Amino acid sequence: MHPELPNCFTSWSQVLTDWHVCGAWAKTSLPASLASQPELAAPFVAEVGRAMRLQQLDHQSIRTTLVRERIVEPIYDAAGGPEYIAVRNAMEHAQDRYISFLRTEAKSAVLHVALTEMERLQAGYFAIRQRHTPQVAQAQKEALRRYWSETTSRGLRDDFFADCPAESIPALMSRIEPAWWWREFFLRLQHRCQRFHAADGVFLDHLPSIRTRVSVKKLSAEIVEWSKGMSDRWGWDGPGHYRMLADRAAAKARTLHEWYETRAPGYLTDEVVRVSLHSRLTTLLESRDPWKPLVSGGMIESEHWRN
Repeated sequence: MHPELPNCFTSWSQVLTDWHVCGAWAKTSLPASLASQPELAAPFVAEVGRAMRLQQLDHQSIRTTLVRERIVEPIYDAAGGPEYIAVRNAMEHAQDRYISFLRTEAKSAVLHVALTEMERLQAGYFAIRQRHTPQVAQAQKEALRRYWSETTSRGLRDDFFADCPAESIPALMSRIEPAWWWREFFLRLQHRCQRFHAADGVFLDHLPSIRTRVSVKKLSAEIVEWSKGMSDRWGWDGPGHYRMLADRAAAKARTLHEWYETRAPGYLTDEVVRVSLHSRLTTLLESRDPWKPLVSGGMIESEHWRN
């Protein structure tokens, strides 16, 4: 059931995202800025696919981590009450005092007394936190549940690429070719990715290790357990028909490999070719960027957005 990843790709997430981007590209006309250099479609597809993975996997993981962590101290304060706050303040003061003595009283009895007092307060502080850890964990689950009830995990919202760096390919192309980007390419990419999440590829990457545990549990149960562990991080609801996903992955990899080799021979296997094409694409788009003197680090939406 598990497909073998071709050596020219780094992950199944790369295959699946690039496959969707490639499909959207195939349904659009060639943008004017790339008309004279159609081989630059290869780095364009690769960069848009990479941006999708960053948004759905890396950036989403950071957002959910912040959702979890920003409520920790307020919940401890509320649950521990005045006693906890007093112990915490005393501990922090003791830590500062001990550190100050390290500089001036490195071998004195005063330092030993300061260390003993600091360790006593630290023990009391962590004992109180330990008592209220279940409340914090429950609050984190509820916070994530609220977050995902208000956030779409699969698919690409209209602002999906909005926080890409100003010099990224999606940002550059949206400014240089606004009509093509918004009316043709991005619309088709949204349509193709309505139910897509890059974590489907992460699942395929981990499938071999998941299957090693089937002697203890059935494969489907292992997959459910693994998917549940990832759901809070990405809002990902599992791989769906995982056997179908795995069975079709190899064909998608072959199609994608053929597309890259047809447009830019050697792109997937030759580092020199790949670097050269990426450099040419970036240089070309930066030279045509109408907003270049004004951009200071964030993506600026075109005035022609969806017009």
